[in-house]
Amino acid sequence: MDIDYLLWLQSIRESLPAFAQKILEFMGSEAAIAAAVIVPCVIYWCLNKAAGTFALLAYGSSSVCNQLVKNFVCAYRPWVRDARVKPDPVAIKGAGGYSFPSGHTQSAASMMIGLGWWYRKKRWPLVLSIIFAVIVGHTRNLLGVHTPQDVIVGFLEGCLFVALAKKALPWMEREGNDVKAVAIGLVATVVFLLVVTFKPYPVDYVNGEVLVDPAEMLVGCYKVAGVFAGVLVGWLVERRYVRFETGGLSFFEGVLRVVTGAVIIAVCYLVIGRGAIALLGENGGQLVRHTLVFFAVVAGAPALFAPLGRLVGRRKS
Repeated sequence: MDIDYLLWLQSIRESLPAFAQKILEFMGSEAAIAAAVIVPCVIYWCLNKAAGTFALLAYGSSSVCNQLVKNFVCAYRPWVRDARVKPDPVAIKGAGGYSFPSGHTQSAASMMIGLGWWYRKKRWPLVLSIIFAVIVGHTRNLLGVHTPQDVIVGFLEGCLFVALAKKALPWMEREGNDVKAVAIGLVATVVFLLVVTFKPYPVDYVNGEVLVDPAEMLVGCYKVAGVFAGVLVGWLVERRYVRFETGGLSFFEGVLRVVTGAVIIAVCYLVIGRGAIALLGENGGQLVRHTLVFFAVVAGAPALFAPLGRLVGRRKS
């Protein structure tokens, strides 16, 4: 039944004009998820630190869960299961590895619905965030890279970790619980990496080529472990030592913060991250790269906001 549904969507996709197919490709691409990550970062830096923290925590924790499930279920992509499924050529480039659950849908749901839930009193942010996550998920079906069950579980996974973050964050913020919470999270991350690294994986071949290389799947695990570790450690450092504020910023100050954050992230990802991969190999390097990037988001860039603000203020006077 799921394959029949994908084949029906495939017939619709193939009849769409070129510009509509490009829109679909963007909505199901890494660029759309990158945009979804940028939104909570900007909100965290400039508008509402608590809302951004909530969304980033939900995203980091749900990403680890998603990779854990992927690496245990080991479900192949739709076109592997049925050769009639012809995924979009652009989308297939970013759709390697196992299929279940959808990481794009989980990412969109955890981050955007996390923000929507935080602003739920206004209603429209929550409605828009749910619509965005549903569109991202449905686009993965339209592009032929995920089955409906992949998307549904990815969506529910994101929502589940929004609910868990709602319960966990108040406990984490109680006096004396912050170090304990980070320690628990880091130990859980280490256990996660040990489990996925040493568990057995199926190795099936078609025409002499392996369908899913377990080594590639491990890279994804080390990436999300870095995301979660960076968010946790960054949250603790910011909470105890940085303590930046988001209220009463001018437009210029907001732009300065976003530019500062973007530059630091670029340096961590492109310069230090590449060096880490060259030195430590793909797994260790990606772990370091993503830890640094999300630490920079949560604590590194905010540590510079106050000094930069004072510098700009002196120059204006």
